[in-house]
Amino acid sequence: MSLLVKDLYKFLENLAPLQIAEPRDNNGLQIGSYNSSVSGILLTVDVTKNAIFYALEKNLNLIISHHPLIFNPLSCILKDELKGELIYLLIKHDLNLISWHTPLDKISEGVSEAFLKALNFESSDFIIKEEKFNQKFGLGRVVYLKKSIKLQDLAEKISHIIDSWIMVVGDLDSSINSFGFCGGSGSFLKDELKKIGVYTLITSDVKYHTAKDSLEEGFNFIIIDHGLSESFILPVLKDKLQKFFSEKNVVLPIEIYKEPSPYKIFKNKRRD
Repeated sequence: MSLLVKDLYKFLENLAPLQIAEPRDNNGLQIGSYNSSVSGILLTVDVTKNAIFYALEKNLNLIISHHPLIFNPLSCILKDELKGELIYLLIKHDLNLISWHTPLDKISEGVSEAFLKALNFESSDFIIKEEKFNQKFGLGRVVYLKKSIKLQDLAEKISHIIDSWIMVVGDLDSSINSFGFCGGSGSFLKDELKKIGVYTLITSDVKYHTAKDSLEEGFNFIIIDHGLSESFILPVLKDKLQKFFSEKNVVLPIEIYKEPSPYKIFKNKRRD
């Protein structure tokens, strides 16, 4: 039995329904055909040239990305611009692209939960709770610790797991007994956490003024790379796909492609 692109679309729809997506989000099949036969799947956070070349090298003709390649409406597709070049590459090599973004952020076993499980933390609930069509979902997760730890110890644990840079806003010696996590850009959840007495948030893309005000207020941030914070959903998605294939008696290769943070930390070594 072979699977078509539309079968994988239905799998994702059952896992993380499009009806819970954020209104401006763009999910689903972005390039290709629902009726294309799938030779293999590449899972990635972002669609990049390296990801596309990796898929071609491994003969994987379906890319499932977390971030949409096409987010805002396109007025033109130009080969001389990066997005146009990527679209041309995908079409030229007959690759299919499905993007599944905020629905994967908002399900209970989604992006935030995947990160926390990788750190061996157990979450209690969403930071922002939503319900639609008798389904509960939301944004971010809250963790209540059985034993308080220092902010520095939590930061070191995270740094070890992601093997990349982190930034901290707050007193490293402060003791915390709870924190929130939101994959991607989640600094807007700060006020929601404060309402429930949680004063630490792990997330990405925290702006200067938010960080400055938080330091004054005694609110802590642990800031990590956006793409890395969401990449922990990829192994989870791979496991669920493999179970789906087993039920269908199908054997298909699934590869995960992760890229390092685009940021390089430069520290000037001044000489006296």
